[in-house]
Amino acid sequence: MKVKVKRSGTIFIALTLLMGGAAANTGNNLLYMIVSAMLSLMLLSGVISIYNLRGLQLRLIPPDEIFAGRKTRFKILLKKEGPLPSFLIKISSKTDQVLLSKVFKDWVEAYIYLYFEKRGKVSKVTLEVSSDFPLGMFVRSTEVEVNTNFIVFPTPLETRLKVLSDRTQTNEQKGDRKNKRGYEDTVGLRDYFNDPMKLIHWKVSAKREKLTVKETVEISDSPVILSLDLVPGDVEEKVSRLSYLALKLSEKGIPVGLELGSVSIKPALGKAHLRKILTELALFSVNEVVKDQA
Repeated sequence: MKVKVKRSGTIFIALTLLMGGAAANTGNNLLYMIVSAMLSLMLLSGVISIYNLRGLQLRLIPPDEIFAGRKTRFKILLKKEGPLPSFLIKISSKTDQVLLSKVFKDWVEAYIYLYFEKRGKVSKVTLEVSSDFPLGMFVRSTEVEVNTNFIVFPTPLETRLKVLSDRTQTNEQKGDRKNKRGYEDTVGLRDYFNDPMKLIHWKVSAKREKLTVKETVEISDSPVILSLDLVPGDVEEKVSRLSYLALKLSEKGIPVGLELGSVSIKPALGKAHLRKILTELALFSVNEVVKDQA
């Protein structure tokens, strides 16, 4: 654990040394008692602050989509093991921090923003846990490695795709042709609300104990298959541009697929399909480009 002395702590230590020097020079018993009390207070504060940070369990719950180069809001769960609670626990990342006034045996929920510079799989996240309890004069802190398992998607880099721009112009000429609720392609599930009975997903409804319907879209545009050849730049720029195009095409209701190295994903719609494409882009290695060129 690390200990940082705050300004108030510096003043307290200086007063203790001053009183100690005065007691030694004068031999005054009252001064000796005051110095002893001040030293005992610092010792007791140190013991309490160590206990305050021990026995903490920390979990990190990521959101569905995490993009490199963007601050992302994560959920934090924290609880304390032991007979006594912890107070004034601060959890810090490089970009954000959150203060929890009290942590005990039940999980306490909070939120913190994290920032990732690079795409790829993340198995550990390092956070700093600190507290200035009980006196507010000394900050004791420790670094905690939280085991995680999530994918950071590439930074969406805005780019133009001729197919996309042509369709946008065509749609503007013909009128609004955004996704309509239909019966052709299932892209997800949602709660029932005055929908046709044929859309109810009975198995999922039984598990969730409430009526759930299939979210479908009417497909009116031909699919687009993304590949590195479609966009300019180096490998990282290409991957980022493809990430942007996958998001944009899915948003417009255009089925999108992917040809990337040895990976081939057929065009489709839906959030799960989009995450599959973004995951492949996030995990794509430069070495695969070298193999293909060889």
